[in-house]
Amino acid sequence: MKYTQEEWLAELKKRFGDDKTKWAFKCPACGKVSTGQEFKDAGAEPNDIYQTCIGRHTGKGSPTKDSKDGCDWAAFGLFGTLGKGDIVVTGEGKEIEVFSMADTKINKEEAKCH
Repeated sequence: MKYTQEEWLAELKKRFGDDKTKWAFKCPACGKVSTGQEFKDAGAEPNDIYQTCIGRHTGKGSPTKDSKDGCDWAAFGLFGTLGKGDIVVTGEGKEIEVFSMADTKINKEEAKCH
């Protein structure tokens, strides 16, 4: 979906409220849904939540041949959001690829740490 920056922020507040630690996004690569609180707890920058997987900040790194648990996906990488994300258009007209917002209710399967 394509949003203006104002529409995107309004939709986030509608779904999750004003508290950014409650905002949640879904990684297009591994499917993990992470909240702003998880990013805060991991010591990540608050704005990382909509463009990076939590695995980049928890030390899990990328998947290996022995473990598929890690994920270090970023929307600003070569493959963006794999066509599974959103576009936010800034006031200057720049289009930024971001992870999709999670549903308002995060189910236990989505919340599992990858």
